Amino acid sequence: MWVTLGAGAPMGSDDLVGLLEACHARIRRFSDLARTLGARGDLPEADVVAAADAVIRYFTEALPLHVADEEQSVLPRLLRWAPSLEPVLRQMEAQHASHEPQLRALLSSLAHLKLAPLDPERRAQVARDAEQVSSGYAEHLALEETMLFPALRGSVPLAEQDRMREELRARRAPSPSTPRR
Repeated sequence: MWVTLGAGAPMGSDDLVGLLEACHARIRRFSDLARTLGARGDLPEADVVAAADAVIRYFTEALPLHVADEEQSVLPRLLRWAPSLEPVLRQMEAQHASHEPQLRALLSSLAHLKLAPLDPERRAQVARDAEQVSSGYAEHLALEETMLFPALRGSVPLAEQDRMREELRARRAPSPSTPRR
């Protein structure tokens, strides 16, 4: 396969901001993978389907957890410990909402590509939709990395950051009824 799905996993620090940075790296990685699917007509059919599945799975399963991390754990703590960032936090929320239609379009075009992996028109649609997602997230991730992450490290007490980190991990823990893969 032309892409190793587990490769390139970021090895950042295990603190709260390190975990969030790792999520951002995965957002960029899967956005880039979608762009590659749209741009390259030389990929084997089976690889296109597998990569499209991976991108769909990431954006439907993992990304919503990251959004929950930011909206349920990060936002309330920063409102408490760095209230001057409220406009930036509200902008973050608005950007999350604005990404939804772009993500739905990309997921739809990827699903169509899986049905005809070598179709150049379907690849072109994936390329357009992936570019929209990538562009939308570029500004969003930069905002968080330059404004919110330093505030987390500088304003939120370490004990509170540790509680937040545990909340992030708990969101990803398999439920007792979920079989392990």
